[in-house]
Amino acid sequence: MKFPIIYDAAIVAGERQSAVMRNLMSADATFEALKEAVEKLTGAAPQDHDIIIQAFGVSVTNVRYIKPHTFIFEGFDSEGNTAYAACHYSQLVAHVVYVPKKGNWRVITGFAPVTPD
Repeated sequence: MKFPIIYDAAIVAGERQSAVMRNLMSADATFEALKEAVEKLTGAAPQDHDIIIQAFGVSVTNVRYIKPHTFIFEGFDSEGNTAYAACHYSQLVAHVVYVPKKGNWRVITGFAPVTPD
């Protein structure tokens, strides 16, 4: 009756491998890094400056993360038009910058609640 033991071990091994791969193919660390960069720059930048993420030609005012690997960026293009960009986390190259405020209120890139997978 060793077959069920071997079978159970194979199931457990498969589940563990699957969990490892989900973690390797996840944008969780990238999402946390973006939030941390915005937070740190917010504390260091002059108060009369906006803190934004720039990605894909969009000055991002809101980031949405759809688990396990997709980002949607909402903001404005270089002409001030509303713009969106969506990407797989492996395609992301983003800059967190501070720029002089354009309005009366300070803009800091926000992060929407994470959408579960």
